[in-house]
Amino acid sequence: MLLMTSQPPKPSESDRKALLRKLDRATEAHEKTRKALDALVADARTAGLSLTEISEHTPYSREWVRRIAAQVQAERYEGSAG
Repeated sequence: MLLMTSQPPKPSESDRKALLRKLDRATEAHEKTRKALDALVADARTAGLSLTEISEHTPYSREWVRRIAAQVQAERYEGSAG
């Protein structure tokens, strides 16, 4: 049984720094893979896959698939127009 305490334990300074470095690395890796997934979502929409098909193969709802595809396409357009 897990007992809840009012305050979590205080890590040592070296443990705190190590954990923060790990969080930074994991966050950076997550950002890269999320951007890659978003680009693939946009590519799938451009290729004609439905919102439902894409949402069934990603962690995104149909609404988020629509939003992400539109955002990526807008960013690509701005990048190519400038």
